[in-house]
Amino acid sequence: MKYLNCLVLLALISCGSGELKKDYDPSQPYTTSGTEQFFLPELPNWANFSASGSCFKKNSIQYLNFSKLRESFQLDYAQMLELQAQYNERLENYYQSTAVKFLRPVEQASFFSNTLEQVRSGLKGLKIPKVKEVTVLWFEAHTVDELKKMAASSIFDENYFILLSSCQTKQSLTQILMLANLDGVGFGLVTSEWLAPFDRDFNKSPGLKIFLQDLLGAEMKINFLNTHKKTMDEFILP
Repeated sequence: MKYLNCLVLLALISCGSGELKKDYDPSQPYTTSGTEQFFLPELPNWANFSASGSCFKKNSIQYLNFSKLRESFQLDYAQMLELQAQYNERLENYYQSTAVKFLRPVEQASFFSNTLEQVRSGLKGLKIPKVKEVTVLWFEAHTVDELKKMAASSIFDENYFILLSSCQTKQSLTQILMLANLDGVGFGLVTSEWLAPFDRDFNKSPGLKIFLQDLLGAEMKINFLNTHKKTMDEFILP
């Protein structure tokens, strides 16, 4: 079944094709800016499912075409992850502030160009303190009550923790943590916006995944707190 899901995902995700036009006149036909080529077609709702997490994704993610990004901008793997995550976070914030649930091509080009500029200037969505070691924890493998008990045991004080989520977005997971009074823990969050259908060599891969060592840096020691001995296929450990 997992292999079938991967084949379906690969069949659904294929390349689209299409700079920002500053003086946009809605009465005039829109001339493509070229940014469309960096986006993959959006998955239908029924395909937004994580087999390993046994959950549907909170939002439909706009995945980027890493091979096209590499050709045009020479970004490395970590920068591409940042670009996709920051773009989707911006998109979610925009949709929540307006009744409109889609972007016009000129708006998509603007969002993409502005986010790309931020990433290339060094702005990071995932800000890790200056530590040599982190511990990652998979949200879908635990209940909120279990996380509360762990917080009460002071285990989160022993190291810097990064909370991984296959289905929650940064915004939705932040809200869950706030409602549970866990926002004070100060988790780093690597959520569904960070998963991509490409490997670290920018080749399309079956299923969504992220290589954590490449994101966090070669010198970072990564521990996995796996209290339930569950396998997370999407978050690749060293």
